[in-house]
Amino acid sequence: MYLKEKLLKILKIKNVIFICLAIFGIVVSVFNIISLMSHYGNDWETILSARSMPANITSLIVDAVLITESLVSRRFIGNASLFSGYFETDLDGYVSFADLAAVTGKSEKSVNRQLRLFRKLYMKGFELRENQAVLDSKTCLCECQSCGGVIEKRVYFTGVCPYCGSSDLFAAVLTGNRFYSITKNVSEETKQPQYYAAKNLTARKVLFCVLLCVMLSLAVILTMYGISCIANYNDKEYLKKILLSGKSYSSFDLIKKSIADDIIMSSIIVAACVPVIINCVKKIKRNITANECSGYFAKSRTPFVYANKLPTVNRSKNKATAMKSVRGAMRLRYLKNCAFDYHAKSLRIALGAKVVKDRCPYCNGAITGAVDVNYTCQYCGRVIMNVLDKK
Repeated sequence: MYLKEKLLKILKIKNVIFICLAIFGIVVSVFNIISLMSHYGNDWETILSARSMPANITSLIVDAVLITESLVSRRFIGNASLFSGYFETDLDGYVSFADLAAVTGKSEKSVNRQLRLFRKLYMKGFELRENQAVLDSKTCLCECQSCGGVIEKRVYFTGVCPYCGSSDLFAAVLTGNRFYSITKNVSEETKQPQYYAAKNLTARKVLFCVLLCVMLSLAVILTMYGISCIANYNDKEYLKKILLSGKSYSSFDLIKKSIADDIIMSSIIVAACVPVIINCVKKIKRNITANECSGYFAKSRTPFVYANKLPTVNRSKNKATAMKSVRGAMRLRYLKNCAFDYHAKSLRIALGAKVVKDRCPYCNGAITGAVDVNYTCQYCGRVIMNVLDKK
């Protein structure tokens, strides 16, 4: 509701393409530059005057910019998803920067700067005033489905009706020329871990594990190869053997230059493998966190859980790092049907929050063909107030 979903999909594809192209360009450019330095030693005049040098330097600068922009964009898209998830379950329509700072673990100034940027790039449906985000959605009603009692908006977050004790509440919300109902969907399906886990979460874990093994194997093989090349570089017997083997080498100097090129290339590829390995490890950790949290959520008997009670946080000595992992799982959308909630100075996770678009709050029938402010449900015949013209 608060994300520019189509634009974000395009940006995600763009980020992957830019990172792949930039890594390839950096590997080629660095190899060419170091190879020139290896061949010409301290003859900097010759190295700098080489025809390929300006192109290599330009390529390095462009590739560095592409990688930086893509990584920052990926980070910001994740943060925008985190903000959007919090906005989705809000009923007040007024979200303070202090609450968002507690949810994201950032400072209020950082939250303010990011929201101002995200509103122009990735997000929609809210305005910024003083120390809060004002959402387009305004709550018209918060009502208990069991006894019909009208509930104060903030009581919604406790998930319990003060009149009958039911946690089956809903709120009718008007936003962006659409009618929404927000419900606490704590039903039978929420007792299954897959209700809170993203689709193909296990497959993603396997994929990252395979990629990690491939990268580690490649790094180890190339490291061993580079060490053997270094050992052969000053091995006169090895050099003599290569020279007399009939290959197209006419001197020891040419053989050494070829070995140096192999050492340089293997070192560059190993260096390129390191960030990929680190990223795989992070993704696997986030995946494990999402699996543990989804299982814990399924066992919960309340529509919310306190963040410090999560298994990944509770057993960790470093609570801040553990919470960072939970935020990372949320940011990557490894967890669904749940969102952070900051209430009474406590960070919690609201479970089973479900936003239903264009549905009658009485019978859950689809709202179609509404052309006036007030709409008569074609299924139950009840009048729904404040339904605007559809677009």
